[in-house]
Amino acid sequence: MSRSVSTPAVAPASRVPSPTALVVGLGALPLLVLAAIALFELANWDKVTPGVNALGNSVGGMSKAEAVARLTPGVQRLLDRPLDIRGGDQTWHTTARDLGLRLDPNELVGAAYEVGRQGAPFDRLGEQLDTAFRGRTVSATSTTDRTALDGSLANMARQIERPPADAKLSVSSGGAVQASPSQAGLSVDMNRSRDQLNAALNGESQSVELVTSRVPAAIPDELIQTAHEQLDRLLAPDAEPLTVMFADQKWQLPHAETAKLVTLSGGTKPNQPAVVKIDEAPLRAWAGKVGKEIDQAVQDARFSFNGGNLKVLRPSRQGRSLDQDAMVSSVHAALLAGEHTVALPVAVVDPAVPSTDPQSLGISELIDRGTTSFAGSIPEKKHNIQLAAQRLNGVVVPPGGTFSFNDSVGPTTIDSGFQWGFGITSGDNGPKTVPSVAGGICQVATTLFQPVFWSGYQLEERYWHLYWIPAYTSRGVVGLDVTVDGDAGLDFKWTNPTKDYILVQSDADEQNIYFGLYGKKPPWKVQVDDAVITNRTPPDPKPLAQPEPTLPWGRTLTVETARDGFDAEVIRRVLPIDGGKARELDLKSTYQPAHTVTLVGTGGKPANASVDDAIQHVLDAQKPAEAKPSPTAGTGTATTQPAATAQPAATAVSNPVAPTPTPNKSQAPAQPKPTPKPAVATTANGASIAPTPTPTR
Repeated sequence: MSRSVSTPAVAPASRVPSPTALVVGLGALPLLVLAAIALFELANWDKVTPGVNALGNSVGGMSKAEAVARLTPGVQRLLDRPLDIRGGDQTWHTTARDLGLRLDPNELVGAAYEVGRQGAPFDRLGEQLDTAFRGRTVSATSTTDRTALDGSLANMARQIERPPADAKLSVSSGGAVQASPSQAGLSVDMNRSRDQLNAALNGESQSVELVTSRVPAAIPDELIQTAHEQLDRLLAPDAEPLTVMFADQKWQLPHAETAKLVTLSGGTKPNQPAVVKIDEAPLRAWAGKVGKEIDQAVQDARFSFNGGNLKVLRPSRQGRSLDQDAMVSSVHAALLAGEHTVALPVAVVDPAVPSTDPQSLGISELIDRGTTSFAGSIPEKKHNIQLAAQRLNGVVVPPGGTFSFNDSVGPTTIDSGFQWGFGITSGDNGPKTVPSVAGGICQVATTLFQPVFWSGYQLEERYWHLYWIPAYTSRGVVGLDVTVDGDAGLDFKWTNPTKDYILVQSDADEQNIYFGLYGKKPPWKVQVDDAVITNRTPPDPKPLAQPEPTLPWGRTLTVETARDGFDAEVIRRVLPIDGGKARELDLKSTYQPAHTVTLVGTGGKPANASVDDAIQHVLDAQKPAEAKPSPTAGTGTATTQPAATAQPAATAVSNPVAPTPTPNKSQAPAQPKPTPKPAVATTANGASIAPTPTPTR
């Protein structure tokens, strides 16, 4: 019996190939790949690699001609694309073509064609396949006309660039202030701006910002700001004027005057600020004017003693002195600081002798008095004596105060009322009588000196006459004279060492001058030894006559009388009643021998007259004068030896109140300042003005 077997059908895919067939299949695969590559290369050998794009257009698989045709419209659109360029505050509307952009479609297609055509075969194939699957965009490679682009850029820069403007400040001579602020400059960075434009021309951007930088001013506002503010405060038409004040007085500096003071410096160079300067010369002139209205010398009161009552002859006055340098500094600082008021720096000195309460001064009695005669003197000397006495009347020396004859009398000049006379001056050939002003005031000083001496007050400065003058002998004691001359620095000074005020009261009639010291008698006794006379030198008795052009023709005047020269020494002791330490004064004087001298007037001499004859006539009329004897101590008669010490001429003192001495004055003998022989015995102001002659003082 036979059996049929069916075999199931097998799908070709599931059939297992034989080994031989498998080998044959694998060997054919490279051939297929190579064939595919060959076909791909053959199909695209003259075309752009598939997948290449340019200017947003696909040009892959196109021939060069086709690609150029496809890209040419895009290139034209790119070159004519509007482009806005901004810089500073301006905007320019232009195109890439106008700016010099150049783009050739053939060059762009050439760049596209080169994709996948560089390197080894497999490298080219890999790039082609990658481009085909993933795509590739070719950038537009443009060229730019550098000259055209730079020209356009420079033109734009010229329109927006500006140099910086410096801050400026000035002031006119009339005070007008002119100012302008600084302004920064603007500069275009050409290189960076060119880069920006190139990027825009080759990109999608339709606007470009030029690269600019700020150029600061060399002189910024800060360098003139402070000065500008100061000028506005000083010179604004409505500015408040500066006022200086003292007490209830005010002085203003007008706007016009302020403008004259102000100057401006600096502010014209880098790092140099503007500075307002104040011219101090006009300020000093203004301070001088203000000072004249403020300044006044301190003035002590003067009184007249009348039976215990004091009458005010001259009221006291506060002393005031403006410190002009300090005022200038203060006003200078106030002007710059914008201040409008300045308190003036005024030093105030209260009087040592006030007039508000005369009775409180305690001036109640006569201390001592002195008098000398000028009978027979010519009117000019009388006038000078009376004027000096008037100026001394009522002076009060406060406790501890020092009296100065020159300060109290004031200037001894023609302008102050004194008249010309004659004085004695020393020289290489000995003393000589010369024209001088204020002849007679030495007698005034001597008359005051004597009661001061006898009262025991402290002597500070005293000079003696060159010649001994018998009329100045006081209470039988020689050597108690004084000569003064403000121009030569000769003064008579004394100090009141007590705690009481001393009133100097003076008067003069037609023949005598009187001085009285009033207050309270000091608590001491005074002892004065007789003068010791030594070194007696007899005079030359031969009379002399000398021409004097200030005297009228025919007039003669005997101004010196032959007398001995000698040294006189007077010892004064001041003995405190309470037994304190005594003060001793050794008063020395050296008198030179005097000639008999007659002045012969030659003023207005007739043409036919002889001066020598006139002088000889005077000498013939005079017999040689016998030298008058030197005084003895205490008597005024001539001797070369002092007489026996007499009883001291003392001022009676009964006041038991102890004085308040000035420092060290009661601790040691009171000595005058050095008293060298004076160069001028009386005021000698020269002979350029014809004087009215007066006898020697």
